[in-house]
Amino acid sequence: MMRIDRILAVTLTLISTNAMAGCFVAGTTPPTQDEIALDAGLGQSGRDLALALLGRDWARAESLIARDPALGRLRVGAHHDMLSVAVASCDARAIALLARHGAPMDGTVPGVALGLALRATAPDLAFGLLEAGASPEPKGDAAGPMATAIALNSIGAVRLLLDHKADPNRMEATGNRPLQSALDMEHFRIAELLLDRGADPWAIDAGGGNLGSALDAPMLTRSAEEEAARARLRGRRKTLRWPVPAPDPARVRALALAGEWPPAAARAKGAKPVPEAVLALIRRRAERAK
Repeated sequence: MMRIDRILAVTLTLISTNAMAGCFVAGTTPPTQDEIALDAGLGQSGRDLALALLGRDWARAESLIARDPALGRLRVGAHHDMLSVAVASCDARAIALLARHGAPMDGTVPGVALGLALRATAPDLAFGLLEAGASPEPKGDAAGPMATAIALNSIGAVRLLLDHKADPNRMEATGNRPLQSALDMEHFRIAELLLDRGADPWAIDAGGGNLGSALDAPMLTRSAEEEAARARLRGRRKTLRWPVPAPDPARVRALALAGEWPPAAARAKGAKPVPEAVLALIRRRAERAK
């Protein structure tokens, strides 16, 4: 009888897990029952907790983690942790359960759980993580959740991160900031939001890409909403005192290396100089081009 019960429990978990896959956008790879079963380092208690979370067996999960709170900090498979398993349940109650027992809300693998939650088709998972103490910019996550939100063109996810104190000017190792990423992808609604929330309109990336040149370039995206946002952004250039047409990226790189970017009028109004890290990347690019 015990063997039959065990088989039935695993079967129900598999059915439940397959149904939950529909709560994420296409292309998402949440932790699966197979990944849990094949993880030799997880241990039986960790495996039981992960299956209980995926199966939404709250009583079983509560019993397991109450007995051993360290289970909430375990890695799961090659790319996940117990927190991302909780997110994969597609139920914010799983996140709250781990939080109650002291599991770190940035996860054991930094940023994986929040990145997964941002790929959900509803905001409650990401909201639950952030409200429970997850950082919108987890240490050790190079690109950060903001890059995920922008790549998805999810203005709601970007707003959620900003509402939880994400830095609209956070720079990646490549020199890119959220505004450049949004402009490169022609996600002009997000670019508009970032500017509204404090993104530096004069920021450039290592290639010299900038707001002005992005707005002057031919638009490839076929979207009435993005075209309308782009038109509104173009209307801001006069207020920002952007030169029209904007200098091309090569000219901006040269101006930056000469200490003349942002333009004098913008600097007089408090525009920040190009960060040294970006200048170093521009110099490296120039050296490679010789």
